[in-house]
Amino acid sequence: MKKVIAVIDILHFSDDQVRSFKYFARQTNSQLTVICLDNLTSGIVTMPASVFPEPSVIGYNQISVEARVALQWQISQNIKQLHQLCDDDDIDIIVKESVSSPVTEIVNASRYADLILVNNSTSFAALSDSNPPRFVKDILADAECPVMVLPDVPVPVKEIIFSYNGTYSSIYAIRQFTLLFPEYADTRVRVVYVTENDQAAIPFKKDLKAYLDAHYSHVDYAILNGEPATEFLALLIRRDDCIVTYGAFGRSGISRFFHRSDADSILRTTNIPVFVTHP
Repeated sequence: MKKVIAVIDILHFSDDQVRSFKYFARQTNSQLTVICLDNLTSGIVTMPASVFPEPSVIGYNQISVEARVALQWQISQNIKQLHQLCDDDDIDIIVKESVSSPVTEIVNASRYADLILVNNSTSFAALSDSNPPRFVKDILADAECPVMVLPDVPVPVKEIIFSYNGTYSSIYAIRQFTLLFPEYADTRVRVVYVTENDQAAIPFKKDLKAYLDAHYSHVDYAILNGEPATEFLALLIRRDDCIVTYGAFGRSGISRFFHRSDADSILRTTNIPVFVTHP
């Protein structure tokens, strides 16, 4: 039994998102904890640039009483909806409301979890936004356990794509994924290496093959040539039936293949689950 935490914005979530969380909890044979984050206490409303030359916000205590009541009513309705989706399921789902800083809440929770699940569009008003949202990027950079970033609409998983360049971080991600998801043992696996540093052959392939053959039934290897980030994006951009692993996000001392900007481009332009972890 593993502990998996799913993150939702209680004001904005869909039935598809919850179904996707349930699916990955089953795949890991996990207890699933749903952390419902709201931003009523720390939330803000961004004002139009035409009104204020600098980004300005309105704190929760400045929202009208009527607006607060409406927000609380919506949260109550959404929690009821979440219970309707979850209570009859055989997965142990714990609904936990939070009013603290969204990123801090999840990073703290990740210290005691095996996996974090979050959708690629999850965002909170208290954070300046981007694509992918800043909340998602901050979680990827700071989480103390692996993170799976999911598209809003669930996808069938027909292939696992392991990005690999011979570094410790890349094999660490492969190993973490393998240990978390033994149910994918019979799923097709493809290891993708993009040549860099004039090394045309897959680094340490013999050792890598021995490890993967012990865990998977069908493993293929692909070597691409060109700029790593560009080649990898081209490989994934039209896919909607696979999971891809990345070995680091926003950390220093790693190969350029795993730069934060490269992972950002995958999250921004593809519709597939992205598994990211770092040592």
